[in-house]
Amino acid sequence: MRIRNIFLVFFLFSVITLGAQEQHYIRHKVRWMETLYSIARKYKVDAKEIAILNNLKTADISRGQILLIPDPDKEDKQDITGNIQEPIPEVDLPQQGETEGRSCNDFIPPGSYTPVVSIILPFSDTVANQGFIEFYQGALLAAETMKERGLPLVFQVFDWYEQPTDVLLSGETLGKSDLIIGPVYANDIGSTIAYFRNSDTKIVSPLDGNAEVWISSYPHLFQVQPTLAAQQESLLKYLDPHRASIWIISEEGEQQVAPGMRSILDNNLISYRHFSYDVLQGREITEVLREALSGNPRNQIIIASQNEAFVSDAVRNLYLLHAYDSIPVELFGMSRWRNFETLDLNALHLLKVILPLSVYADYSAAEVREFVRTFRAVYHDEPSQYALQGYDVALYFLNGLFLYGPDFEPCLDNLQIPLLQNKFSFSRKSPDSGYSNTGIRMIRYLPDFTVELLP
Repeated sequence: MRIRNIFLVFFLFSVITLGAQEQHYIRHKVRWMETLYSIARKYKVDAKEIAILNNLKTADISRGQILLIPDPDKEDKQDITGNIQEPIPEVDLPQQGETEGRSCNDFIPPGSYTPVVSIILPFSDTVANQGFIEFYQGALLAAETMKERGLPLVFQVFDWYEQPTDVLLSGETLGKSDLIIGPVYANDIGSTIAYFRNSDTKIVSPLDGNAEVWISSYPHLFQVQPTLAAQQESLLKYLDPHRASIWIISEEGEQQVAPGMRSILDNNLISYRHFSYDVLQGREITEVLREALSGNPRNQIIIASQNEAFVSDAVRNLYLLHAYDSIPVELFGMSRWRNFETLDLNALHLLKVILPLSVYADYSAAEVREFVRTFRAVYHDEPSQYALQGYDVALYFLNGLFLYGPDFEPCLDNLQIPLLQNKFSFSRKSPDSGYSNTGIRMIRYLPDFTVELLP
């Protein structure tokens, strides 16, 4: 009897051993910056397969951990349960990029996770050097804020011009980054993407709106500056086509702003009238506009132009009609108007012009006043728009890493961080594209020569 039991145990051990030998898997040691999803993509297997094979209950893995990876190249794979046909239990594992069914409020990154954040700025650019230094100073204040909240952080800074581009981008130090803020210019963003194309490193374009052209090239790119189309679409909220006559006024032959604005109104089934003229026609246009607008109880007018000479002329004409003929005018413009030096500021206030802006700081807000006080105390200087931008960008993405870990993209809708001068609302057109910011700050000029931030 005893001999038969020994033989049975030996037989079972042999079966189990043979079954194990027929299983094919790869041993993988988790490296810095790797996630369960990036490892799954590397070996072309489903993340759930790795989780089941390694008895993982969540997507959390740690550096140095050994994972068994199913080998997709072997045709004679065995079931990991040893050929016992039992249902494999479902693992509650969120898919990358998937928001439905995932509670981001319950997602806590591993305690040992220390993100590496790098900033690349052209400090040697003598033309705009001071602005980039202030951007970095603002980002440093954001990093200190997050460290005080408990975020362990490695913060690195690089000068884009200090060494050859290929040396910088291929360097081991930069390669450890979870998040890269910069570089600044669109062409440099393209070069950076080329080096990080096969990584999960987040790259943030913080200042140049032209970097939007790279959005389709890298799924982990974040374009901070909103596009012209996003600015134009933001005006829709303030139009009232049921009670007002909607107008687009543009320069004859203008092909940049007016066609896009007309397309947006058409796509939203908003009826409008389009009036265009040559700026050289001068004051005779005033009479033509008077006849067109005077019969309407309410006129909402979009000057679809970023040409300073034309905008100045159109605003002057509308101001004269409003001031001397009491013609109702509600005027909407473009973000670039804020930089126009020849634009009549009195006219903007009296017409209560509404502008969509990529950035605007309300210096009456408590968080802005606190930032100004801190910046003065630390750097003994007044913060410019660059400093506020550096703080906003760094604070937003550091919060993403702190709250949701290195793969924070599925939780962007939950990332509602009070910012100083930005409104961030990132979206993507496809799973393979990067993220564009569509958040716009709307302001309105008031007759008392103040400016209000609209909801």
